[in-house]
Formats: sequence, structure tokens, C-alpha cells
Amino acid sequence: RISDPLEFYKAVGSELAAYYAVITHLDKQIGRIVRSLKTSGQWDRTVVIFSSDHGLALGSHGLTGKQNQYEHSIGVPLILAGGGLPKGRNVNAQCYLRDLYPTVCELAGIAIPGSVESTSLASLFRGPDREVHPFVVGSFTNSQRMIREENWKLIWYPHLAKYQLFDLKTDPLEMNNLFTESEQRDRV
Repeated sequence: RISDPLEFYKAVGSELAAYYAVITHLDKQIGRIVRSLKTSGQWDRTVVIFSSDHGLALGSHGLTGKQNQYEHSIGVPLILAGGGLPKGRNVNAQCYLRDLYPTVCELAGIAIPGSVESTSLASLFRGPDREVHPFVVGSFTNSQRMIREENWKLIWYPHLAKYQLFDLKTDPLEMNNLFTESEQRDRV
């Protein structure tokens, strides 16, 4: 635990430098794979999926690590490319990583097993943005819960009896807690 703000920012700066170095290295390696697929003629027969676990707080909200429900930590990169997928299409749809299994099945022309309870994202490549899930939920141990619906997010800290409500459209950095605002009572 760092109590001196200057020491905190020095530590965060060091962590950010390492984080950016890893991202730069990873970007170069992905570039090598994509070039190889294109050179070998396999690009149009291959779907490349890039994802990761959730994000990392590196000073945002005065936090470090992954133990929170803010966007900077619960957000997951997800890029699908190649194999006849539309180029440059950005989709703003809420999804879970578990949706990748039925997505891969559908893109490969394989029947999705009946036991699969997640949702294929393949329909997102065929037209205008569609809703996959009306809301998503998240948690960290038994200390934090989150639900995000469209542009709204509610975070609950059960042990503290504390709530936070954010309008992600007007407050993407989640700095203005609207939970106590009377006009948000119905939403909460």
C-alpha cells in the first residue's frame, strides 16, 4: 500500500511502461501471424480471434489491479478478423467471452451443441448492430456486483452497503455517481 501520492504515480508509471511494452510486443507478433496467413493464402479460410481476460486498473480511480467493476477493468478486448468477415466493422454489443464457443461453431458451419447456453455473435457480422444480451453482469468475489444495461451501470458493494450508478454515455470514466439522484430512483 502506497500512501504518498508521488510514489503511487511513480509506481503506476512503471507499470504502464511495462504494460505498453507487452502490448507493443504482442501487436508485432499478431502482425507476423496475419502476414503469414495472407502470404500463405490461408487468410480467407481463417478466422483470427483476439481477446484477453479483463482489463487492468493502472491508476484509474486510484486503483491498481483487476479487483473492481469499473469499465477499465471489466472491459475485454475482442477482435475477430479474416475468413470473409466484414473489414473495419465496429460493433457495440454487450457480450461475454463464453459467447465465443457458439460463435466459432456457427462461423465454421458446425452445429452448436444443445447443451451450450451462451449466444453466438455471428449475427453481428451480417447487418446493423443487434442486441446479443440486454444486460451483462459481473462480480469480484463476494465483495462487488455489477450490472450494465445499455449505457447504464450499477455497482453494488454488499459488505459496505454502497451503490454506484453511472451513465456511461455521458460519463465514460465513471466519475459521477448518480445513485442518490432522485430522478434515477426508478432506474435503480
